[in-house]
Amino acid sequence: MNDRLPSLRLSSDKIGPRNALRLWREALPQFRTDLNGRSGDDFFVDVSAWLLGSMILCSGHLSSVRLSREPDQLMDGQNHVCLLYVAAGQWQGEIDGYTVRCQAGDILCLDSSHTFHLTSTLSRYVFLILPREALTRLMAKVPSLHGRILRSPSGHVLAAHLDTLSRYVPSLTEDEAGRISRGSLSLIGAALCEIEDSPLSDKTSAPLLPAVRMRVERYIEQNLSSHDLTPDTISRDLGIARSSLYRAFSSLGGISSHIQLRRLDTACELLFHPEEHRSVGELAETLGFESTATFSKAFRRRFGCSPREARTSGVTKLGTIRSMFDAWCQLGETAPAPAPAPKTQTRGRSSEAPRLAAFA
Repeated sequence: MNDRLPSLRLSSDKIGPRNALRLWREALPQFRTDLNGRSGDDFFVDVSAWLLGSMILCSGHLSSVRLSREPDQLMDGQNHVCLLYVAAGQWQGEIDGYTVRCQAGDILCLDSSHTFHLTSTLSRYVFLILPREALTRLMAKVPSLHGRILRSPSGHVLAAHLDTLSRYVPSLTEDEAGRISRGSLSLIGAALCEIEDSPLSDKTSAPLLPAVRMRVERYIEQNLSSHDLTPDTISRDLGIARSSLYRAFSSLGGISSHIQLRRLDTACELLFHPEEHRSVGELAETLGFESTATFSKAFRRRFGCSPREARTSGVTKLGTIRSMFDAWCQLGETAPAPAPAPKTQTRGRSSEAPRLAAFA
């Protein structure tokens, strides 16, 4: 008989709002969470998570929070793409210098190599976390995803799929989940291909990068192999003042940090690509690193393993989906005992809990 999927549940009703908020923050150290000045007693969450093949699927309800990824967190080894399907409520904030608003029915793409600041209303959502290498195997070139809202026909099909999947995943066996996860990846690939085909200037489907940064990012992608790819060279070749260059990339940890991240992430994508047969030394040279040793040291610092180990195993050791889920399981084992039922409603639940019935 097949086993059910590994799963977890975090509910503030079971352990109290403050304990739930603490566990939420410990489970998602790659993000920063605050309550917009509200008390921890107002925090409400009821979310379940399942290990679905090479992905993690999270689904549930969440009270109003502010969620962000800051520049100092970008070197933490996370190399994931996240799809946030807003089933009910609203998420809005700033991504790459532009305001993003996600209504019910939208899917927002987030890239762990970029910063963002988002605020939610009370919402029901589905959050899918998948490794970038899963997309690399699907697509010859992964398009720029961060801040994209999927509103194409295939995006609507994917949204309906995620909503349905969140309802039926508790009953799936591991064998069934493996087949369905492969189908889910195909749908994701179809939706992302439409991003690749659409013009970046189409503001109805995605925020446009600020003009300076868009020019510089294009230049960086075209010159990743150059040993002379430096802020001074970029400033000179593009005719951009150094002060403007640094301001444009301040939210990404700086221009030099962004160049290194792009080189390392590109190296990771190439190492996982089935048709890439160049040696580690050749890749280091191709991507503009001074030496194989310099490349390997930087790669290990970002991904927790050597380039050869990543190529052999097909995964990196830091920020893997399995390690993330295992860490959540360990947090669950140390979770406090269920809080006794209060005699009176807490302040946060009295205002938000009744509205959840409308999301069911």
